[in-house]
Amino acid sequence: MSELKVVIDERARLVTAVLAASDWPEREQAQATHAVHPHSKQVRQFVASFSEHPAVAGLNKGLAGGTAVADFFTAALRCNWPDFAPTESLPGNLADWTTHLPDFAAQSQLADFWAAHTQPWNEARVGLDDIFAQSQIIGFLGKLLGHPVPKPVIVMPTVTYPMLNPIVAETAVTVYFILPPAKAWGESPPWPHGEDPGWAVAQTCWHLAGHFLAETLADLDQTGQAELLHAAVTLCLENDFDEAEAMAYLVRSKKEHKLPRLPRVVEDLRDYLAGDGRELAEVIGNW
Repeated sequence: MSELKVVIDERARLVTAVLAASDWPEREQAQATHAVHPHSKQVRQFVASFSEHPAVAGLNKGLAGGTAVADFFTAALRCNWPDFAPTESLPGNLADWTTHLPDFAAQSQLADFWAAHTQPWNEARVGLDDIFAQSQIIGFLGKLLGHPVPKPVIVMPTVTYPMLNPIVAETAVTVYFILPPAKAWGESPPWPHGEDPGWAVAQTCWHLAGHFLAETLADLDQTGQAELLHAAVTLCLENDFDEAEAMAYLVRSKKEHKLPRLPRVVEDLRDYLAGDGRELAEVIGNW
């Protein structure tokens, strides 16, 4: 069975710093106004003078041309550390972009900065470590897929950018899930990663299930996709925690996302996970 580990990957952390120096923070705020982790402000101030660096300019050009943020992380994670020599094919036209990453790291002296600011990263890592040490999410996802999860999963907290939406990036050997902290109310800074175990498991289940079931979801309309993923998260929370945690998520999701069929979908998916002999496609076909 594949495993899940919580790791701070230096390649991905470097990309978070390049994002901080780029147009991304403004683009993110344009999506939805939100407070950011205090450390992200420190990082942004530290790399501000490198806004014209080729790594940053290339990222800005890619963003303007429609390149997804996940593709930049995927490209970096498909390279060796610290020279960023590619180990497999890179998405889009990002092979040239990755060649600038070692120079950005060296010129900005990021290693010294990270060494002086270990606390926020360690806090986030330990918080998620404690949560996933008790989680059965990989086994649950295997049942959902109908076969074991094909690759090990690395969960990496970020306390810089992106701050709004998680990232899934896949290499030939690993699936990476980059998780920002939970958005707080109003202008308050985000909650620590370890503050709400149910939230962390729900986010991880939603995005990993969405990644692994991408082909299945492509055949569904938007409502069907939401029903399947919310039902999966509901049952994952029940499996990891208890019925109360799952029911709270179910009731909230049904109301917020206007999914009146969700309770029925949950029960149908429960039967499938219990081994009722059907394929997932058959279950979905009944909805």
